[in-house]
Order: sequence, then structure tokens, then C-alpha cells
Amino acid sequence: MLIPLSWLKEYVDIKIPASALAAKLSAAGLTVEKWEEREGDTVLDSEITPNRPDWMSVYGTAREAAAILGLKLNEPKIKLGLKKINHPLPITIKPNYEIVPRITSVVISNITVKPSPEWLQKRIKQIGLRPINNLVDITNYVLWLYGGLLHVFDYDKIRGKNMSVELSKGGEAFRSLDGIDYILPQGAIIIKDVGRVIDLLPLKGGENTASYFDTKNVLLHSVIVDPIITRRTSQALGLRSDSSAIAERGLDPNVTLKALTHAMSLIVELAGGVVASEIIDHKEKTFEPWKVTVSHEKIERVLGIKVDKIRVKTIFESLGFGVKGEYTVTVPTFRSDIHLEEDLIEEVGRIIGYDNIPKTLPATPVPIEKVAYSRDFDFEYEVKQELKGAGYSEIYSYSLVSKKQILDMGYDPEKCFKILNPISLDFEYLRPQLFGNLLDAYKLNQPQFSNFKIYELGKRYLDGEEYWLWGAQSGETFLECKGVVEKILLNFGVNFKLRPATTADNHYWFHPGRTLQIEDEKGKYMGVVGEVNPSFLTKWGIKGRATMWALNYDMFVKLTGREKLYQSIPKFPPIIEDITLTLPKMTLVGEVMEKIKSVSKLISHVELISVHEQNYSFRITYLDRNNNLTDKEIEPLRRKIAQIKG
Repeated sequence: MLIPLSWLKEYVDIKIPASALAAKLSAAGLTVEKWEEREGDTVLDSEITPNRPDWMSVYGTAREAAAILGLKLNEPKIKLGLKKINHPLPITIKPNYEIVPRITSVVISNITVKPSPEWLQKRIKQIGLRPINNLVDITNYVLWLYGGLLHVFDYDKIRGKNMSVELSKGGEAFRSLDGIDYILPQGAIIIKDVGRVIDLLPLKGGENTASYFDTKNVLLHSVIVDPIITRRTSQALGLRSDSSAIAERGLDPNVTLKALTHAMSLIVELAGGVVASEIIDHKEKTFEPWKVTVSHEKIERVLGIKVDKIRVKTIFESLGFGVKGEYTVTVPTFRSDIHLEEDLIEEVGRIIGYDNIPKTLPATPVPIEKVAYSRDFDFEYEVKQELKGAGYSEIYSYSLVSKKQILDMGYDPEKCFKILNPISLDFEYLRPQLFGNLLDAYKLNQPQFSNFKIYELGKRYLDGEEYWLWGAQSGETFLECKGVVEKILLNFGVNFKLRPATTADNHYWFHPGRTLQIEDEKGKYMGVVGEVNPSFLTKWGIKGRATMWALNYDMFVKLTGREKLYQSIPKFPPIIEDITLTLPKMTLVGEVMEKIKSVSKLISHVELISVHEQNYSFRITYLDRNNNLTDKEIEPLRRKIAQIKG
């Protein structure tokens, strides 16, 4: 946000240099990234946080500067003496309060469109824009001054003198006032007259009602729009403008009348017009300030310092708040971020200056016991090192997902946690599982790498919170993937078993015939490994095959921690031999291996080495740590193994 210093000084008597002002504003949260000379003036370039749309204006920045510096804030001067309207020009506007909560309009006649005076052109250039004509420059000037969205229509080009606020159905053709053609997405905020779109709120005005040098009568309006819809439309069309940046943060609902009146005053002054209608203010309700109460004792307790009561009251008043008693604070509508007593305490701390709060030791003892939500980062590091050794790369994804991803994963949105104030429809829900995020990352990496392995450790939110560890590999790597999971569980001393997943297990993300369920020794579900169901790969636009695995990390942590037992190297050599068994179809090889091990304690290791049709070859290791084994001792074991039929 570019703010000319001389413009600020019209409302605050700033005496300190730009560098000092930038430092004070930055310390209070309004970060000034740099300042530079433009058109003979110092211009501050500030970074505005999403929660402070009131800073996205010269007057909002002036209010902040006045509070920080302890100076008086002067109101912008509006020169307008309204005369009696002898011949009003009619206009009918049909509002839609769900998407445009407020729209304030007025008709001005007999204007002369011409280049702006030098002072206005200079201001427009200082804020990084190009002067067009007096009408356009006035709307940009007032936009920057108040953060109010304005647009001027050529009144005579509005068909039927009827306008309606609607959502686009999708596919409508729209040519903007700069001559660019757009096909509108579904759900964009538009204004229509008779049979055509004349404005794409608040992104672009239409060429069909644009004002030019032959324009004589205009309709001026100021609006409040839905920030989420604005953001979505802006992204869909690739349209970013100063108006959209302001609108996406949420506007003060009471700024429309102030912005419209000031712009109307300037048009009458600089374009020689006459106000030709009453001010039409469409709103469903009155937007009233609200009250928040905080005690002086709590302010001092939270900040950890003594603060004079008069100083606290002065701070609140300098920020535009009303104050009664100790302290019932009336919060103005331009401060949508203030709702809690902690918010008010933060304002006091900001204006006093965090650097002015002395450093003190904590008033309570340092906790030595783990809290319920603590994580063992040393253990987590060991797990990640295991995965790193297996060739995996860690990814981080957002915990917030769209409704579309919720549905794509097969969840019911009604059973998922929805955010009350999402910044975008792409981040509307807390993710019920990490599966969708991992597939998004898989799709992103697939065009870049022929083979890759990724994993993520994060929370899923469904019937509470749980940490899950998910991994994915490209290609036909089921056995390798299974080996990675087994290695992790074995290396951390977890007793587990694998069994083929069935439809009753409800692993619909995975291939019905190529999936194993991971269970603890008591048979409790703790994870899954398998090939991804092709229908989900198609849904995500992923080519080929992919293998994924998942572990309930919270459960995994609880099952680890056993002491590792070490044995000395055997003094006596083992006997190793291969045995081939013919087994029925659908035999679980893991169960066969367990049966072989149970034949004798002398069998220390069993490994499947080959499969041909129904013939399974196992490599069996016999070992006695106290004696040399003989073939005579092995023979009865060999016969018992040969009798195993699955």
C-alpha cells in the first residue's frame, strides 16, 4: 500500500522524518517495507495484514499514526452544499443483500469529463496509478483515502434506468472498460441492466456503460461486497486490482456513504456537475458498533506493567473507540478484528510499544511435566531419519481443504469441521485425513520425477484430532512399500501383524485386492498399506499406479518405547536350507511362515524367496546358540515343515 507522506500530513501534523515514522508504524504492526521519492514527495510502502483492512487507506493509516504519536486526527474536508433537486433523474436498483450488503448511489448531471487538475494527477501518480480523467481519478483518489469501493457509470447508457445485483450463471460474455473480453465463471457478483452485464463487482466496470469525454450524466455508487466471492472470482479470472485487494479483506460497512459523499463533492467541484437525485442507500440492516468490556486490572496483569488509567482511555479514543467507565469500549465498524477483551489489551500494548514493556521472568514456575498435547520431537526425528534412509522426502500441506476435496475423498461435509470465517472456499474445512493432500502432492511431483517417495506427518480432524503418518511411492512398489512400513515398526519395537484387507474394513481409497491392514498384536487397527484405488487416481488426474501407506502415529508412539534386546554373535554356525511347499490358492503366506517358525525354537528365521504358480520356496535358518546342529536333529523338523499345507 503506497501512502504519500504529504497526504498523511493533511490529517496528522507529523513532524518526525519518514524513517522515524516508518519505524514507529512497523513496531506497532503496520510494517513499512520501504520509502521512496515519487513526484517530489516521500511515499511509504506498507505491508497490510489480512486482519486490518482499515489500514488499506490513507485515512486509516493517518488514524494509526495519530494514535502512536499522540497527535490530533483531522477529518477530511468535504466541500458540498446540496441544492434543491429541480429535475431529478430516475434510477431503480434491485439489491441482493446476501452478496452485496450495502450499495449507495447517486446521479450527477451536466458534468464535463476532462483531465484532472495537477494536484489530483500528482496524487494518482504517487500511489502508482496512471491519471485517466477527472471521474476515474476521483474514484481512485477516494478509494485510496477511505478504502471505499467506487464506480462511475454513464447514466445515459444504462438501459431502462434499471439495475440489478446478481450472481452470474456462468458463461456470460463481458467486455471490461479497458477492452478485454471475459467469459464469466459461475457465482461472480455482477450488475445487469436490461439483458446485459454492465459491471463485474468489484473487479472491472463494463465497456458498455463506461464514461468517456462525451459523458454528461453519471451514476456514482459505492458498495460493500462478499469478500469470499470476490476472492474466488479474482482467482478464476486472474484479475487482481486495488479494489479486489481491499474488498477481499472485508470492508467497513459504513464506509460507503462517506466515500460516496466525498467523491460526489469532488465531481461537483472538478467536473462542474449538479446532483440530480437523492442519495439511494440500499441496506437490509443498520450496521451498528458493538461493545467489549475489559478491566484495568486485567490489562495490567496481561501486559505485566502498570498503566495509567487516563493513558488507557486516551489510547482507546485515539483509535476511534468510544469509552465509558473502566472500560466499556464501543468498537467502530471499521475494526472488525476487535471482539474480545484480549483484543483491547493488545491495542493498549501496541500503542504503548512492545519495546517499552520491561523484560521480566515468568510469574509461575517453569513446567516440568509434559502437557497432554506435547510431542516427543526426538522420537519424531528418529522416525523421519528412518524414512529419509528409505529414500522418502517430507512434505508439508495445509490442514484446511475445500469442500470438493472432502467430497472427492468420500467424506460427508456435514460430519467434517467447517471454518466459520474461511479466507477462501479452497480452505473451508479441516481435513478429515491426509490422503487428499498426499495425492495433491503426488500429482504435482509426477510430471517432474519418474520415481519419487513422499511422506507427511500431520493431524487429521474427524471425531477429534489425531496425528497420522502417510507415505506414497510412484509405480508398482507394493512390496517395497510394505517393507518400509515393516522396517519402521520392527525398528521401533512394535509388535504388529498384517492381514489382507476386506470390504468390511472400508479401505475404499485402496485397491480391493492389493491392500493389507496393519493391526497391533491385539488385532486393533493401526494403519494400512496398498495400491491406491484406480478410481481415485483418475479423480485426481494421476497416471499409472501408485502405492500408499498410513499409520496412526499416536497409536504407533504408544506401542513403542520397549527396551531393545541385544544378543551376542552366535558361536556355532547355522544350518540354512531351502524348502518348497505346494500350497492352496488364497493361502496367506504370512500365516504359513508363522507356522514354520512355531515348529521349533531352533528355527531362527524364515524368508520367502520365490513363488511359481502354487509352489512357494522358503529359506529356513536353523540355529542352536549352545551346540552344533546335526542333520539328525534337523530331519524331524524338516518332515514337520513338509506337512504344512497352509
